[in-house]
Amino acid sequence: MDVYKTITSLVEKYKIVPSTLKLEITETAIMTGTAGEIEIIEQFRKYGFEVEIDDFGSGYSSFSTIRDYDFDVVKLDMGFVQKIGTTARANAVIQAIIDMAHAIGSKVVAEGAETKEQVDALRDMKCDYIQGYYFSKPLSEEEFEALL
Repeated sequence: MDVYKTITSLVEKYKIVPSTLKLEITETAIMTGTAGEIEIIEQFRKYGFEVEIDDFGSGYSSFSTIRDYDFDVVKLDMGFVQKIGTTARANAVIQAIIDMAHAIGSKVVAEGAETKEQVDALRDMKCDYIQGYYFSKPLSEEEFEALL
């Protein structure tokens, strides 16, 4: 199956603007995938999709992933966020990842923020986006509409 052709044909069939869609690829999928991912990711980006690496830092993490692939967004795994404030070293690593992502032109989403302290620290670290239970638990469609 050609993933690129399948997705782009659906975009064309339903007249979807590619830039309104985000393609999330887990770091694990890249590490265990087949050759050719760099080219496929670049094809998606040229077509207009935003490509995100999800769960960055979970499990076996390699900086070569963000060196070799051109991601628009690096989604920091919640395991890092949970360590905020536990040690100066933990905070320094998170800050370094955010700074590195910004240096290569990527935005950063921190996943799994649950406390005001975590949110405040991530804001101080200039994290672009923060998500987690601090803001809201997952909502059904009805709950989301009522919230709006």
